[in-house]
Amino acid sequence: MEEAKKDLIKADKSKKTLRSCAPKWPKLEEYVKNWIIHHRKNATAVSTNMILIEVRRIANEMSITDFAGTTWCKRFMRRNGLCMRTGTTIAQKLPREYERKITKFHKYVINMRKKL
Repeated sequence: MEEAKKDLIKADKSKKTLRSCAPKWPKLEEYVKNWIIHHRKNATAVSTNMILIEVRRIANEMSITDFAGTTWCKRFMRRNGLCMRTGTTIAQKLPREYERKITKFHKYVINMRKKL
C-alpha cells in the first residue's frame, strides 16, 4: 500500500498514468509472451486469434476456469509492449541488368563532367 501511495505522489499529474493493473495470471502471461517471441524469431506470423487459442489451451492446463479472453489479449499486449505487425517488403525488386545500367550511368556522368 505504501508503494502505491509513493507511485501516485511521483506520477505526472498532467498525464493519465498508472492506469494499467497487474496481470491476474502472471505465469500464464509470461508463457504466452515467450511463445509469441519464439514464433516471431522463427518468422511465423502470430495473430490475435492464434494467441487466444494458445492462451485458452494453457489456461485449461493450468486449471484456470474464469478466463475471459477477447479483451484480455489487447490489455496483455499493451502491458508487455507487444503489437500486431504486418509483413512488409524491403524494397522493389531490382532489374536484371542493374549493375550494367549503373556502370553505364556512371560513365555517362563522368563523360559529361569532362566536357564541362
